[in-house]
Amino acid sequence: MTESKIDFSVVIPAYNEEKTLPQCIKAIKNLAGGFNTGIIVVDNNSTDKTRLVAESFGVKVVDESRQGVGAARRRGTEEAQGEFVVHVDADTYLPPEYLIEAKKRFDKKPKLVCLSGQFYFYDGSWYLNLLRPVLFFLFWLFGVTMSRGKLGPIGGDMVFRKKDYDRTSGFDPRLKFGEDGDISRKFSAFGKVELDMSLHCYISSRRFGFNRKSWINLLNFIWFCIFNRPYINGHELKD
Repeated sequence: MTESKIDFSVVIPAYNEEKTLPQCIKAIKNLAGGFNTGIIVVDNNSTDKTRLVAESFGVKVVDESRQGVGAARRRGTEEAQGEFVVHVDADTYLPPEYLIEAKKRFDKKPKLVCLSGQFYFYDGSWYLNLLRPVLFFLFWLFGVTMSRGKLGPIGGDMVFRKKDYDRTSGFDPRLKFGEDGDISRKFSAFGKVELDMSLHCYISSRRFGFNRKSWINLLNFIWFCIFNRPYINGHELKD
């Protein structure tokens, strides 16, 4: 018996995400459009019940022993069998029309190789919700202008064709952050990468705020725009 073709493979890197995974997976399973969608959870050395939670939903679970989101995204993409690969974070909530809208954009733009949209916080504080549109506009402005079209797509909300990914060297397994900017730059060598503000998803605000990682992510983005490399490579940091 021949297996049906997979349209979209959704990759979810996960490290100790037993609390956020259920909502993420349920949203993916409820996506509209009638697409054949496969879900791949990459367990990145979790010490909680991440694997058990993922398995309870009947999704594919693979292990990645090398710690870091770059290695986890690479492992998940290697397992992907879909024409398109979607990358989300374990706290991402995709709205029902997400795949339909993403597919429309690829159909209309033959040169498009990597797509992302903006995000909204589903649990953000009042000041983060107030700052979000301003920060996103600046992110979009820098991504389009200073990077000369090389940046834009965000790792927790990213879509690309598997055949286009196979033309690159893939996600850098050494990177603990900045892997999305790195792969966007690789895609831009032969096609268009796009941050579409009319496409959206919902995420947790837990990683945003006035903390060290947020500032490093900001500096990495600016450095990518200006110098075509991250301010700090993930592999330069200790585990």
